[in-house]
Order: sequence, then C-alpha cells, then structure tokens
Amino acid sequence: MDTIIIIFLLAIIALILVFIYYDRYKKDKKGKDPALYIEGLRALLDGREEAAFHKFREVVAEDSGNIDAYLRIGDILRKYGKADKALQVHKDLTLRHGLTAAEKRAVLRGLTEDFLHLGETALASAALKELLSLNPGDRWAHERLLQLYTEDADWDRAYAIKEKLIKLDGNRSKKGLAIYKFHQGENLFRDKDYHKARMLCKEAISMDPGCVPAYIMIGDSYLLENRVEDAVAVWHKMVRAVPDEAHRVLSRLKKALFDLGRFGDISTVCEDILEASPKNLDARLTLADYHLKKGEHSIAAEHLQTAIDDHPDSYIPILELAKLYLAAGEQKKLSELIDALRERREVLEQNIQRSPKKSRVPT
Repeated sequence: MDTIIIIFLLAIIALILVFIYYDRYKKDKKGKDPALYIEGLRALLDGREEAAFHKFREVVAEDSGNIDAYLRIGDILRKYGKADKALQVHKDLTLRHGLTAAEKRAVLRGLTEDFLHLGETALASAALKELLSLNPGDRWAHERLLQLYTEDADWDRAYAIKEKLIKLDGNRSKKGLAIYKFHQGENLFRDKDYHKARMLCKEAISMDPGCVPAYIMIGDSYLLENRVEDAVAVWHKMVRAVPDEAHRVLSRLKKALFDLGRFGDISTVCEDILEASPKNLDARLTLADYHLKKGEHSIAAEHLQTAIDDHPDSYIPILELAKLYLAAGEQKKLSELIDALRERREVLEQNIQRSPKKSRVPT
C-alpha cells in the first residue's frame, strides 16, 4: 500500500515538472518581452545614451540572443571614449554561432569603427574587406576603404575603390576619378618621372577638363625640363578652360612669358580670362599692372576703377589705384579717391548699425 502511494506521489511530481518545463518552453517559443528593448531604443532616440545603455544591458542579461542590443551597447561605449571595451563586445559577437548574414555585417561594421577609433587602420581595412566579401555592393564599406586609402595616400587603391563606387551609383561619368588620377601622377612627379606624370595628368584632364592641379603640374614638369613654351601653352589652355581659377597660374605665366621675352602676351591671356569671366579680379589687376609697366597710366587706372566697381569689398584695387595716382603726382584724383573711400566706409558703418542685432542664444 505504501509503495502504491509513493508511486502515486512520484507520478504527481513528474506531472508537475512536465507542466513547469512545458510552460517555460511555451514562453521561450513566444520570445522575450520586447518592452525593455523598446524602452532602450526610445531612450537612444531621445538622446539619453546613459539610460539606453543601462536598458540594453538589462536586455542582454535576460536575452543573450538580442544581437542588436549588444551592437548598440558597443556603439555607446565607443561614443564615450571606450572603444577598447566596444571592441571586446564586438569580438565576442564574432564567436557566436548562428548569426544571420545581416548580423555578421553589422558586427563587422562595429569592429571597423572600433579599429578606426583605436587607430588600428590595418585591422579596420581587413574588417572592411571581409565585409565586402559578404556583400560586394556595400557602399558604406567602399566609402570607408576609400577614406583609409586617401589618408594613406595609396592612390592606386583609392582610384580602384572610387571606380567601384561610381559603378555602384550607375554613373558613367569619370569626372570623380580625375583627382585620384592626378595624385597618381603626383607620385611620379616626385620621383622625377615627368613624362609618365604628364601622361596621368592628361588622363585626369580628359576625365575632368576642370582638374586644375593636373594643368599646373604638367606645366611645372615642362619647366623642369626647360620646355617653357610647352608650359605656357598648357597654362594658357587652363585659363581658357577654367577662367575662375586663373589666379593659380597667372604668376607662373607672367614669369614664363617674361623669360621667353614675350611679356606682352600676358595681356592676351588676361583678355581671354575676362572674356569668359568679366569680373575676374586677378586678371583685371594683372592687366592693369601690364599697362602700368608700359607707362599707359590712364588705361591702367581704367582697369583699376573697373575692379573697384566690380569688387566693392576688396581694398586691393583701391590701394593700387592710390599708388598709381601718388606715383603720377595726381593729387586731385588721389584726394577724390580718398573721399570716395571715406564715403564708402561711412555707408558701410551705417548699414551695420541699421542691421538688426541677432539675439543671443541662451546657454
């Protein structure tokens, strides 16, 4: 009889245990309560990173399978200067089995950011390459690699990555590649391989006719080979193609033309610039200087006055015109210029006083 009772009691206990485990199984199947995780996301969106951090810590304590919560913990740690701890979080995640493809990519992104914050560029590069092996079309990874190669002046690899980015955008234009092609040529220029440097710079210009550094370097390389005529030709081509950037080669052109005994040609150069860009200050000042050197003071003064009218905020043409009047002994015109300058200053001061003061933002 006692044996039957014991067996009966054991059966009841077994049923209770089965019920408990079944109940737990059902809860696991239903998944963890997402309320805490949602609270963490809300805190993060509200800019309350510290509160979000603690919420996510609670989440992973209850549900170690919430990979996103781990990733957000890592992001917050890195943001607050603890990239080494963030790195440990992400490294631990790489040891997890059963991660989805999206989770693996997210972990690799986290690792990349950690390495970059820690100055481990080689490891960051390796993480990015692994990320691209999982998703060759990942634009973020390409952009980060481009940044790394640019910072390292690895222009060959930078060019290749930029080319891929352009293809990802479905863009047929090669304009964005020009500056990288120029930098490739720049490395050859430093090695004094001027011919090959020019070839690459000419490619850059064919990709982007406005690639100013390429024109400049081609001309400089010609000068180093005593090919002054060729240097003048390429710089003249540049000012016609990109007149607004003419100031970057005008001094070079003036010297080269002077060395060739063709200083008068600078007027043609400046007129070409002004035809395309009528308010180009540097071309106008250079043309005024040219006529001044020829003793054509009235023509020089006209150009300087035009520059003053076109650029009321610049004092350079005013000073140059004042110097001209002073050298020519034209005291009356100098006095008139000074009076005009004084009136301009007074008008400017009045405008400043009339303009409404910006309210100070409380701190």
